[in-house]
Amino acid sequence: MAKPCDYKVTLYPAHKDGGFVVTKADIFGGTYPSKEFTAAGMDDLVDQVTHFAMEHGEGCNASVRCLAPRKPPGFKKATENLYFNLLSKEQFEAAEAKKAESAAA
Repeated sequence: MAKPCDYKVTLYPAHKDGGFVVTKADIFGGTYPSKEFTAAGMDDLVDQVTHFAMEHGEGCNASVRCLAPRKPPGFKKATENLYFNLLSKEQFEAAEAKKAESAAA
């Protein structure tokens, strides 16, 4: 059984542009959904991150940070490409415009 570790996941907006995934992050002043949790093993970690991203419902890149002094084996491989709910560039721009329109109203 794997030793439980604490993690923090942050979801950054992302969308598909052709064959590439574009992540949009405002490092200075941007606020993004984040959550801290404990997971035992990489499968449990990925399951919890997937559940959190699916609840969020928008296209995102999940950035996972291990809060333990040492990262467990397989951490980098399990967490380096976690993208969820990706939209095409056109769908993403339409969703952003709709958000801006509702915020202005």
